[in-house]
Amino acid sequence: MLILSQNLNDKTLFLMMKGCLTKKEVYKIDDYVIPFIKKEQVKELVCDCSGLKRVDYEGKYVLLKMKLVLRKQKGKLTLCDVKQSIKNELMGYRMRIQ
Repeated sequence: MLILSQNLNDKTLFLMMKGCLTKKEVYKIDDYVIPFIKKEQVKELVCDCSGLKRVDYEGKYVLLKMKLVLRKQKGKLTLCDVKQSIKNELMGYRMRIQ
């Protein structure tokens, strides 16, 4: 189960993710977060991944999709507090991880 909490602060969206970002749960980001990013013209997305337990292939794809949407809007995606196991899986995707 994936729980999302978001807060918009002057073109910066703070997104906190808890749970597993798997094939069953990516619809939450596809259906709610990405349209919100497009509608509000978000320039920076900061994802707090401290509560994220697991990311599968579909989860990596949806993170990349968010990055590409932000790039079209000349924005940036930053992932914070990423566990080492998830960080290793995302190394080939050129994500900004702090």
